[in-house]
Order: sequence, then structure tokens, then C-alpha cells
Amino acid sequence: MNANARRFTRCFIASTAFSLASIAQQPSPVDQTVDISQWKTFANRAGWSIKHPNSLEISSCRSCSDPTDPNTFVAFYDPATKELIFRVERLRDKPPDQNVEQWLDDVKKATVLNPLVSEEWIFLNGERALKAINRNPDSTESEHIYVVHGSKTFAIRADRSTPFYPVYQRMLATFRFTTP
Repeated sequence: MNANARRFTRCFIASTAFSLASIAQQPSPVDQTVDISQWKTFANRAGWSIKHPNSLEISSCRSCSDPTDPNTFVAFYDPATKELIFRVERLRDKPPDQNVEQWLDDVKKATVLNPLVSEEWIFLNGERALKAINRNPDSTESEHIYVVHGSKTFAIRADRSTPFYPVYQRMLATFRFTTP
């Protein structure tokens, strides 16, 4: 085997090993076969809705009696275990002098102080969104999705170590912006 062929073989093997390692680190795909036709739809007056399993409960802050209030956060949790699955927060509106990328980069830094592990740009109901993964003090990871619709800014926050994370991912696929 000549030098070029050996170099190609080494690069191919290294590239394949890197690709397989990357695939192994990817989270498992969301089970799209789950029948969500019987799920309830929760709508918030801030201009969004999401489907959720009937067994989940919805709450907000202790002094907030109406989780549909556009100025409060909304938490989805399992009533049996009292475990928080995720929450949606309305943040400050995007300033008109910043583009979405600049604004969400600033928001991610200002709203979570834990170290950033990774970030990627995704789409959430047709809007460009920033998904940031942060390392918590207990070494678990939290996921924060920041999205702007019009000028409204939202944060969707979940703990990636919870057994409910796949449920959150399936629910997130039903997230829609609505006309408030």
C-alpha cells in the first residue's frame, strides 16, 4: 500500500470513529408513534399553545391563580411524583435595534449562569430558536430553548436528566404560536 493509500485509510478510520462517537452521543429520537390525539391542548394568552398528556398538571407561581395569564410562567409537572417536566416563560420583548441572533445570544447569557455545554439553532413552529444546554451544579444538564415570535421572547426550560424528558420532547413538537 502506498503512502497516500495509508493516509486515506487512517483518515477514513478516524473519520468513521468520530462519526460513530457523534451518533452515540445523540439523544434518542422522540417516539413519534405516541398517539397524541387524546392529549389536551393548553393555550396561554401570551400567544402560544401546546398539547400535553391528560395526566400532567399545569401550574404557575404560588400567587398566580391563572396559568393562562400572559405575564406568568407555566409549569408542566407530574402530579404523582411532583416532578417538574418543563416550563415556559415569557421574557422581555426583543429590542427593535437587535436581530434575533444577537438578542437570543444576550438572553441565553443573562438568564442562565451555569456553564454552557453546547448550543444550536433550531426551528420551533417555523421560528428560528436557540437551544442551549447548560451544566447544572449537580453535573446534570438543563435545556433552554429561546425563541422570538414577533417581538415576544419566550424561554422553554427542561431538565435533560428526568425520565420525563422524552415526554417533554414529544410535547415540544406540538408547540404552536397562536394569535393572543
